[in-house]
Amino acid sequence: MSSRYFFITLFFLLNIFCNSSLYASGAKRPELPEDETVTDTPAIEVTNPTTEEPVIPPVTGEVEVPVIPPVTGEVEIPTIPPVTGGEDEVALSPQLKFIRPWNINGTSIVIDAYEGNSIDWAKMATDKKVVGVIHRSSIGLNTDSQYVARKKIALERGYLWGAYHLGRPGNTIAQADLFLSLIKDEPNTLMILDLEDTGSGSFMSVNEAVVFMNYVYEKTGRIPTVYANHSTTVMLNSKVKGNPRFEQSKLWYARFKENISDFPAGVWASYFLWQFSSEINCSTTGSCLYNVPGTKSDMDVNVFYGSARELAAQWNNN
Repeated sequence: MSSRYFFITLFFLLNIFCNSSLYASGAKRPELPEDETVTDTPAIEVTNPTTEEPVIPPVTGEVEVPVIPPVTGEVEIPTIPPVTGGEDEVALSPQLKFIRPWNINGTSIVIDAYEGNSIDWAKMATDKKVVGVIHRSSIGLNTDSQYVARKKIALERGYLWGAYHLGRPGNTIAQADLFLSLIKDEPNTLMILDLEDTGSGSFMSVNEAVVFMNYVYEKTGRIPTVYANHSTTVMLNSKVKGNPRFEQSKLWYARFKENISDFPAGVWASYFLWQFSSEINCSTTGSCLYNVPGTKSDMDVNVFYGSARELAAQWNNN
């Protein structure tokens, strides 16, 4: 080969080498003419069988869902009977007679008042459990100023009516005569002798109480109910045991407690009325063991263990 061809060949090889190096270093290649096209190689989709999620076939047709049958008929739900008026006659357990009986359905409430108590008769009438009113008629030789007026109102409103005489020492017959002049031989008025503290010089003694009871019986043929607190009842058990007037009388028992486990049975096997609430154990209106509408905390409240009909049947001095 001659020198001329050698150099031409060498020049051509160097030119190819320089172009390849230029494109490798990032130089832009010349664009293709518009009439020339480049066909991309179709991509091959590669799937990974280990990562494919299994396809759950759709649920076709009706799916049977268990149906719970509806409850038909009446569903018996045990309920606690509400505290209602004493008109309802229910069978009362003897064991509950000394355990908050005022909260038991079928028992009756009686208030007892004197001239110093206030009464809103319209409000009190909303409590159908209240069926009777006892009022002080006299104290010693003095008459209660509200007795006559309140007696008229109570009877017009259909309440059972009772009168109590608070015994003072001395002039026993004169006290009894005053009491009877206010009662006026009314058979529907429950007569009561109030013995507050027979051991105190401020109140009627046991011996004077015996005279009072005998005198009223001789004049009327009736025996007054006896009002006594716990200590006085205990004393009467030893002082008048066997006395026919006391043995045949009813006991209006005063004990300001919710429950009684030590009733002093003796002359009386049980109480006729239980006075359980007064200013002695209730100082704020609305917070008493039983709150009678239209009265304040100083109102004495009593319970009869029975219905209004049962109370009416025993509302006498036979």
